Amino acid sequence: MEHIEINSHTELVMRIMHLKQEKFRQEEEIKYSIKEFLYSLNPITAAKKYLHELADDNVVKYDFAKMGLNLAANLIITRILGKNSSFKGILSALLVEKLSTSFINNNLSKIISGFSRRMHRNKEEELNQ
Repeated sequence: MEHIEINSHTELVMRIMHLKQEKFRQEEEIKYSIKEFLYSLNPITAAKKYLHELADDNVVKYDFAKMGLNLAANLIITRILGKNSSFKGILSALLVEKLSTSFINNNLSKIISGFSRRMHRNKEEELNQ
């Protein structure tokens, strides 16, 4: 702390005002730092931050897309073929699931480019209307 010589009442009042302002500024800084620290401890925030870092990697994007398409195909197969209903349903669902997984894994880049073209075409049609 700095030592300042105070010679009059006016200087004392000015110094007190300055110190109050400095105290208020430091308290606000501390409050902000604590809020930021608590926010960073939130597990949801940490997960979002981690996923954003992963989303920057193209290989991870490709793997997520492949996994999402496989899960969607498996869900549709399960719903349509009734995987849990009979022995024939289980066998046919497994067969179609294996075929769809190999199809998705071999043609993922074509599937993704088709989706992106379709989405861009729909956006352009909306803008034209």
